[in-house]
Amino acid sequence: MTTTDLNKVLKYIEENIRVTNQTSIEYLDPKGHIERLDSKQNQIIFGRRGSGKSLLLKSLRVNKPEISCISINLEDFKDISFPNSIIQVLRSLIKQLKGEIKGKYSFFKSIKKWWETKRIIKEYDKILSKLEERLVQPDNYDEAIREKRGAKTSGEAKSGYGGSSASLSAEQSEEKEISKNFKIDKLNILKNELPELKELVNQTCNLIDKNIFLILDDFYFIRKSDQPYFIDFFHRLSKNTNMFLKVATIKHRSSLYVQGESYVGMEIGHDAQALNLDYSLENFNALVHFMRDLLEHVNSKVGVNIDYRNILTENAFRFLCLASGGVPRDFFSLFISLGNKMINGDRSISKPNVIDCSIENLPNKLEAFKTDTADEKEVLEHYLQFIRDEIITTKKNNSFLVSNSEIQKHPQLNQAIKELVDLRLIHLVNSNTSSAPSDGLRYSAYMVDIGLFPNANPRDFKQILPDEKDDKGRDDKIRSAPKLAISKFQDYIDSLNIESELALTE
Repeated sequence: MTTTDLNKVLKYIEENIRVTNQTSIEYLDPKGHIERLDSKQNQIIFGRRGSGKSLLLKSLRVNKPEISCISINLEDFKDISFPNSIIQVLRSLIKQLKGEIKGKYSFFKSIKKWWETKRIIKEYDKILSKLEERLVQPDNYDEAIREKRGAKTSGEAKSGYGGSSASLSAEQSEEKEISKNFKIDKLNILKNELPELKELVNQTCNLIDKNIFLILDDFYFIRKSDQPYFIDFFHRLSKNTNMFLKVATIKHRSSLYVQGESYVGMEIGHDAQALNLDYSLENFNALVHFMRDLLEHVNSKVGVNIDYRNILTENAFRFLCLASGGVPRDFFSLFISLGNKMINGDRSISKPNVIDCSIENLPNKLEAFKTDTADEKEVLEHYLQFIRDEIITTKKNNSFLVSNSEIQKHPQLNQAIKELVDLRLIHLVNSNTSSAPSDGLRYSAYMVDIGLFPNANPRDFKQILPDEKDDKGRDDKIRSAPKLAISKFQDYIDSLNIESELALTE
């Protein structure tokens, strides 16, 4: 390996670590997601930040010319109030639909389709004008309707004495102005206009002779309390049309439906199918193999033949995979830091180097944590702090067990743990194991993120890998990890008197 070759690799990774229209790296697809993704059905793509959701969706746009893909990144609307967020996304959708048909058919080649295009665009422009007007209106408001009503009166007088008579007539006009107040709700107005929109979507599909895939990327940036109502609108819009939803999000940062007096949103298994991109630590050997494949793919893209076993020791590489938590972007971010150490003089990378880089990268991960959790940030920070103090500081261990039966009795604790996994600060190792020695209960085993370690060589600190065995080939190392004290955890949270709660997800 030469420094020049390594520089080529690092440059390529840096240029492609975030997906843009210029990204040249391909989505590696050992699970067959691409083949499933082009099906004519609504789909929810679950994956942690950096797991490859956007890259997978880009492959759909690039490799499927027979499908018209309308892509909208919802991070652009994360600070928009509801239901203005729907209006903004609807505007973007209509503008892109116009782009799909505008100029597609010339007057001389197909007069009928040319006129149909003009008509549809005119209808879209009318809708866009109405949406523009609504953006400046409040979400709910009173509208006063004033009416004028006229009244007409007439009379007649007669005198019969002496054979004479007289008639009098008088005409009076009275107008009254009556004011009525009506409650206006923008969301209901939008719902009432859905039939017209659905018809235009179908007409557009028929005109271009293609199905439309509406890609809603980074759905978790929509406020969680608004999410069911947001996705409900676009589900209604796509239902019984040739438009299908492809929604990319973080699983436990997403609330896809609510069920009260009426059902709102989309339910997995009924209204949409799920694709799960996450590699967890449960199959650690498969994860290690996948990360090696990623590096070999980069080799082929830049035309080098680096043997990465000469750069990282076997133990260091496996700890690098552990530090990534199974997330490709985290793996590449850490690899860039480690590669720069090589260029700056280090001969090879060891496990302490990996831990150091992970600790250095923690501020970036915590910044993403703050961005992704929005109004639940402070609540989740308390849950993370307890785990950090209890497991790392007190127990001096990188692993812990949670009783599967006991955690179900504490929905807020359960939700917090699931969200901290999705936020890449703790990692699931085994969702159904026993303790050692066994107490007859079933547990989930977790590992804290390496970036949370106090230093690269913490004193008296027990570090194990997910697949590490004892002398007899048993999983007793992870099974003997300390148990998270659920009652103590709950008492700690209760003592804080936190006013807000986490929104529960499936």
